[in-house]
Amino acid sequence: MSVDKAQQIIERAMADRSVYNAMAARENEVWGEILPALEQSEARIEDTEASAKLRVARHQSSLLQVAQERKLKFEHGLTLGCGAGRLERELIRSGVGRSFHGIDISERAIATAREISKRENLSLTYEVADLNFLELPDSAFDLVVAQTSLHHVLFLERVAEQVWRSLKSDGYLWIHDFIGETQGQYDPKRLSIMNQLLAILPEKFRKNKIHDRVTAQIKRPEPGHLASPFESIRSGEIIPVFQRWFTIEWKMEFGAFLHRVAPPGTRAAYLESDDTKALFEILMLLDHLSIEEEIVRPTGGQYLMRARAVGDVPAKRRPKANP
Repeated sequence: MSVDKAQQIIERAMADRSVYNAMAARENEVWGEILPALEQSEARIEDTEASAKLRVARHQSSLLQVAQERKLKFEHGLTLGCGAGRLERELIRSGVGRSFHGIDISERAIATAREISKRENLSLTYEVADLNFLELPDSAFDLVVAQTSLHHVLFLERVAEQVWRSLKSDGYLWIHDFIGETQGQYDPKRLSIMNQLLAILPEKFRKNKIHDRVTAQIKRPEPGHLASPFESIRSGEIIPVFQRWFTIEWKMEFGAFLHRVAPPGTRAAYLESDDTKALFEILMLLDHLSIEEEIVRPTGGQYLMRARAVGDVPAKRRPKANP
């Protein structure tokens, strides 16, 4: 079974550092090619504008919004997988955070973040590091942010423990990520819904302008042959793993099938007329109802978490209590 093969890939990469290193090298190579291409893609720009007009993210919130609603302010935050630093700059400009430290594996992204931070004279520091092997200082942050980075992390337990260690007693963890099936091994019900919808949609709504291809049917990908080696490597385990160290104070979950039936690259077609906009509204409604009525599990989630007490974390991995 493909699910078993996915687990074998996980276990082999966790057990053999040379296997991990080869996967990591390929991951960096892939994203080094993909990200610059996306930045320059006219189709990507068009799709971003279409997504905003269609309000694709209407059933999502944001860390900024949640923090403002709860009147939360943070002295020193940490961003895991910070990229070029957009999120922490936004939080500082809004007054939600005073200073941040960002970590990302991409040297290019960190260089950009440092450049912007220096130009705007913001209280930001950055470092290049692999999240899988983090060593974080104890009780250093009152906010840790992991936004769309954990679905590329192999050693989730280690990262969860390090974050738990690094948070002050009154600190918060924010997770916003893809939490769908590990390595694209779709649940049969989700797979059936997606393909029934694709069979109905005309070709112009199935043509992805970013990747220049038409999707006729969705299949479970062969584990080890996704877009990159760590793509959704343990995505289905993210929240269960982190709940061993943290409790959920607030959450918003979303995404049944829209990310595959009407993915980035296809959305501009739905702006053609009132009728095509109405079709997209129907897809959005079906997607939302599928989560609300628990027909399928969500593939996306946003969570505001608090650290568990020392005696309530996993005994085998329980860190030494901070003095």
